[in-house]
Amino acid sequence: MHLPFKGGPDKAKELGCQTLQIFCGNPRGWHKSPLDPEVVKEFQNQLLQYKITPLTVHATYLINLAAPNDKIYQLSRDSFVMEVRRAAQLGAQFYVVHPGSHLRAGAKEGRERIAACVREAVAAVPKGPLILLENTAGGGSSLGGSFDDLALIMEEAKTSRLGICLDTCHTLSAGYDIRTPAGVKETLDLFDRALGLKRLHCLHINDSKGAPGSHLDRHEHIGAGQIGETGFRAFFGEERLWKLPAILETPREKPEDDLHDLRHAVKIARQAGATIDD
Repeated sequence: MHLPFKGGPDKAKELGCQTLQIFCGNPRGWHKSPLDPEVVKEFQNQLLQYKITPLTVHATYLINLAAPNDKIYQLSRDSFVMEVRRAAQLGAQFYVVHPGSHLRAGAKEGRERIAACVREAVAAVPKGPLILLENTAGGGSSLGGSFDDLALIMEEAKTSRLGICLDTCHTLSAGYDIRTPAGVKETLDLFDRALGLKRLHCLHINDSKGAPGSHLDRHEHIGAGQIGETGFRAFFGEERLWKLPAILETPREKPEDDLHDLRHAVKIARQAGATIDD
């Protein structure tokens, strides 16, 4: 479940989560105050006490690692490196970031800029988390909508510290139809050929307001969108995904939404045969 940094472990325990994703500060601002060592220590103790693992940090929304504008690119690069360092301070296993948009400056140039940022972060934080590129809904000048595009970015970055986070809404909207067992198998086979399934480390679980190939990045409650219960039953029934941490990023319109979506997802996963600890 994606939850706030402050109080996140307690809320995760209350909901019955086994893994946690957070922002490491204001997700809509460039600058962040230094982490308080005592707060970090308490946070880590709670994760250990509640047996919540792995910890994932999600990048700030403003970051665009492919930005053609030098000022925005510099801000994005500096924020990216800083957040990877903060994720390391928190003991996070993963740091998830959207590849970015080249804004019509050219996909090749955009991929090169992303790769340069990744190499810089790895050099600056040598013992930091695994950096995960999140697949996008594609469309326009957005990068990372196809598995082949993600593979080109990873090839350019040339580092073992780079992996993939697969988002179900983005996957469907980008044109990979994961609503049937055959469609899920084909999608994972395509992923394996382009990237290798060993590069897949995390899942974002969201239904989609957009139809396959719509390139619409709009999350929906589990079972209420274009993937639906049948689609998630097919997705969760794929054994190659069973050992991966799965994080809900569904809409939070009412206080009870998180628990409802979590219970619904777990119920469907169990119906599909996945083994989930209570």
